[in-house]
Amino acid sequence: MLIKIVTFYVKESDVKAFIEATRINRRNSIQEEGIESFDFFQCRDDSSKFVLYEVYNSQQAMDEHLKTAHFKAWNETVTPYLAKPTDRAVYIPAAESI
Repeated sequence: MLIKIVTFYVKESDVKAFIEATRINRRNSIQEEGIESFDFFQCRDDSSKFVLYEVYNSQQAMDEHLKTAHFKAWNETVTPYLAKPTDRAVYIPAAESI
C-alpha cells in the first residue's frame, strides 16, 4: 500500500474552478483499478489550501493513474490555478520501512 498526500495552494480567484475540476478528477480516479481511496479536502482555516489523500495498492497503480486521460486533463486545467508549487509525499506502512 502507498499513500500519496499532495497539498495545493490555489489562487483565491480560482478556488471554485479548482474544486469543480478536482471533483471531476476524483470521480474518475476512484473508478480506477488499484486505487483504494481518493479523498479531497479543503482547509477549514485557509479556503485556498487543499489536500488530495490518495491510497494505492501498488506503485504500478500509482504510475498508471498518472497516465490516464482524466488525470492529464485535470493537471492541465488546474496548473494555472496554483499560487505556488504543491507539496507532495508518498508514505508506506511503517512496518515495511524496517
